[in-house]
Amino acid sequence: MVREGNAESCFRMRLWCIAVLGLALLSACFIVSCVVTYYFTHGNIGKRLSELHTHHSNLTCFSEGTRVTEKIWGCCPGTWKPFGSSCYFISSEENFWAKSEQNCIGMGAHLVVINTETEQDFIIQQLNKTFSYFLGLSDPQGNGNWQWIDQTPYKENVRFWHQNEPNFSAEECASVVFWDGRGWGWNDVFCDSKRKSICEMKKIYL
Repeated sequence: MVREGNAESCFRMRLWCIAVLGLALLSACFIVSCVVTYYFTHGNIGKRLSELHTHHSNLTCFSEGTRVTEKIWGCCPGTWKPFGSSCYFISSEENFWAKSEQNCIGMGAHLVVINTETEQDFIIQQLNKTFSYFLGLSDPQGNGNWQWIDQTPYKENVRFWHQNEPNFSAEECASVVFWDGRGWGWNDVFCDSKRKSICEMKKIYL
């Protein structure tokens, strides 16, 4: 009976040791995963902040957490307008489409890509009805194959062209413009015409 008791005790001890080792390994994996995720996330944030600071002297951050425990801050350059996950800049200069895109790139951004009706509504509220503004949308081949500058798929159900637009294949760039009696909408225009523009960049989250 003593030997059977000892054997049973040793067996239980082995099970206990295996359980402890398994728990220790799981804990170690969890800690390593957290450390890697932390450095990856904060490393990318640091890199993005560094890139932005080369173009902008200051950032404005807004608390976006819905609860006290969610300390999330979305940051945009000081003069840019925040909306959703992006920041927007309305250019006061008039340039060709390609030059407008280069100016956006120089600020760490690109010409605006409009994905939803709410985004369109927000943007037009920032605009002056007197002017036309380039979008990041073009038809390089003039064959009706419209493309967004960031390769976002062009969705037929998310477009805001004025009635009967686009209507001329030689006009290969898109703008947003206010027309009396029609309101704001997209219009195809010559890429080498000079217009104001809208730049967009992703927010930095801290």
